[in-house]
Amino acid sequence: MVEEVHFRSGGLKCAADLYLPDGVKPGERRPGLVVGHGFSLVKSYLVEQAKHFQSLGFVVLTIDYRSFGKSEGEVRGQLFPLNEVEDFRNAITYLQARPEVDPGRIGIWGASFAGALVSYIAAIDRRVKATVAEVPVTDGYLWMKLMRAAHDFDALLKAVEEDRARRYAGEPSRRIPVVGERGELCGMPTEPSLKTFMYQGQKYNPTWADTITLESIEKILEFSPLSFVHRITPRPYFIIAAGGHDIVHPAAEIAELYERARHPKRLEFLPYDQTALYFGPGLVEANRVAGEFYVEHLKPERITTDQEAQAAMAK
Repeated sequence: MVEEVHFRSGGLKCAADLYLPDGVKPGERRPGLVVGHGFSLVKSYLVEQAKHFQSLGFVVLTIDYRSFGKSEGEVRGQLFPLNEVEDFRNAITYLQARPEVDPGRIGIWGASFAGALVSYIAAIDRRVKATVAEVPVTDGYLWMKLMRAAHDFDALLKAVEEDRARRYAGEPSRRIPVVGERGELCGMPTEPSLKTFMYQGQKYNPTWADTITLESIEKILEFSPLSFVHRITPRPYFIIAAGGHDIVHPAAEIAELYERARHPKRLEFLPYDQTALYFGPGLVEANRVAGEFYVEHLKPERITTDQEAQAAMAK
C-alpha cells in the first residue's frame, strides 16, 4: 500500500509517500524508515528502495524537501542543507506519530547529498537508531572543490561572492544548471554520462528542476557532516559506496568519513560505477545489503503493541 501524505516543516507543507507493509493490524506497530534522495532530486526516484524496505516489513516514508518536487516552498529548487536536515527530522516526528510505527525503532537512508544529510542527522538526533548513507557526500566545501579544476573552483567562489552582493541589493539569487560539463558554472560539473543520467530522469520525474540558486551553493559550501559523524556512536552507521569509477563521491573521501565515525560502523564498496547503484543489479545489491542492515538492527519481525511502544518512549 502506498499513500501520498504531508508533514509540516518550516511552516510549509512537505509531500511524502507512505509505504505500509502487508498485514499491519490495528494496534500493531512496525519499525519505520525515512528515505531521502540527493542533490536536487525528488521522491519519485526512490520507489525501488521504498518497495524493497516495505517488503521486509518496514513502514517507509520517502520525502520531497521544501521547494522540491510536490512540497511547498519558494524559491523553487533552493537547496539549503540545514533546511533539508529540518525536513528530514520533521519527517521523523511525523512517522513516529503514525499509529502503524514503533517510535523507538526509526532508521534513515540517504544517497549522495542525502548521504551527507543522514550522516549529519544521525549525529545530532538520538531518535535515529540505524543509518544507511549510500555514496555519501562528506563535506560540502571539499565536494565542490574536488569536482573542479582549481581555476573553476575559484570562479565558483567568485560567483558566490557576487551573488551575495546581488541579493544585498534586493535582486534574486542567480540560477545556474544543477549539472553540467567540466568548466561550466553549475552545481555539479561532471562527465556526459552522469549528466545524461540526470536529464533522462526528468522524463519519469516531471517535478525535478534542472536549475539551482547560487545561494544554495553558498550554503552547501558551509555544510560539513565530516565534522559531526563521530557523534553517531553508539548507534549503528553503514556506508555503502561504489567500488568502481566515481568522480562525484571519491573513494578516498568516503574512507575518511568512515574513519571519522566511531563504532558500531560498517563500510562496503560494491563493484559498480557511480550511477550503477541507482538501477539494475547495482540497485538490487545496494538495496539488499541496506535491507539486511536494517533487519539486523531494527528487527521488523518484532511487532510491538501500542502499550509497549508508549512504555518504551516514556523511558
